[in-house]
Amino acid sequence: MKLKHGRLIRFLSAGAVAALLLTSLPVIAMAESFSAAVTAKSMYVAADARGSQVLGKLPKNTIVTVTDYADGVAKIRYQGRTGYARISDMAAVESIAEKAVAGMDTRVYQKPNKNSKSLKLKEGTSVYVLAVKNGVAMVERDGAVGYVDRKHLILEGEVVADDGELSQDQLERLKEQLEAQYKQEQQQQQEEHRAPSIAEAFTSGKYSNEQLTFLFLTQIMGYNTAAAAGVLANINYESGFKPTLGGDSGTSYGICQWHAARKTRLLDYCAEHDANPDSLAAQLAFLKYELETYYPKVHNYLKGVDDTAQGAYDAGYYFCYNFEAPAARTSQSTKRASSAQSTYYGRYASI
Repeated sequence: MKLKHGRLIRFLSAGAVAALLLTSLPVIAMAESFSAAVTAKSMYVAADARGSQVLGKLPKNTIVTVTDYADGVAKIRYQGRTGYARISDMAAVESIAEKAVAGMDTRVYQKPNKNSKSLKLKEGTSVYVLAVKNGVAMVERDGAVGYVDRKHLILEGEVVADDGELSQDQLERLKEQLEAQYKQEQQQQQEEHRAPSIAEAFTSGKYSNEQLTFLFLTQIMGYNTAAAAGVLANINYESGFKPTLGGDSGTSYGICQWHAARKTRLLDYCAEHDANPDSLAAQLAFLKYELETYYPKVHNYLKGVDDTAQGAYDAGYYFCYNFEAPAARTSQSTKRASSAQSTYYGRYASI
């Protein structure tokens, strides 16, 4: 969906401010730690509660141990490491899983197949059932996750036949549950593999300037991955994706290091659209405007490159030579073209 420049800048600028606000929850004193599952598509983990340094991200359904939380931020432990994440990205396991007990002595496997490592699970042991698929239950206990034969578990409140096996009615209900679960998992997988919209990305606060630029180039400007890779390589060389970077003794500015008259054009454009010239959103909107208005030949070339590694090379070279036009133009164009091909196309080609 294409938006007019003014509306786009105002929307993204407001979203960027909103993304800085963490969800606040009342401070609750905890007696002990508890297990939680990641409910967001992915959960970013930071080194401190302020989120100043991102350590990485955990995928949906990952189990972590929450050791403390306050003001919307939880202190978590995962695979021996400690970090901080937003409470809104997770939920206590006991609130979203079904409680069950082992109906007999059985085995809990590291992976959903019996060839993986396993431990004994004694009859009567309590676990939480996170999901069931193809007769295998994904279970959690004390922060550890494993896989158990579903028939060996008794869900809380479930009645079994005298011989310990599920009745025919229960089997039918279980079949219906599994079919519904399978459809839900398919929908979740499709949703997880969907690239976020540019509006979602800006408002989430989870994406780097490089990633936001890629989404803008592909979703708003209509470039394929190769063309976007060519532009990304150039912006990286020009500014490292820093909107407030100045250069050339103050005569150049922004992600593309707009110089002299082009810098003035950027500032005039932002003033006309009531946008902050220091913001990434405003500069991306101006980049689109400048390409379509003053550099249509470059814009059309990028729209026409093949979506291949060679196309990324060609896009990086052409954009540098004809749009950025740096000193040592030929050598710089070759260098940036190689970066577009080897670094940025490889990074984004699978998205």
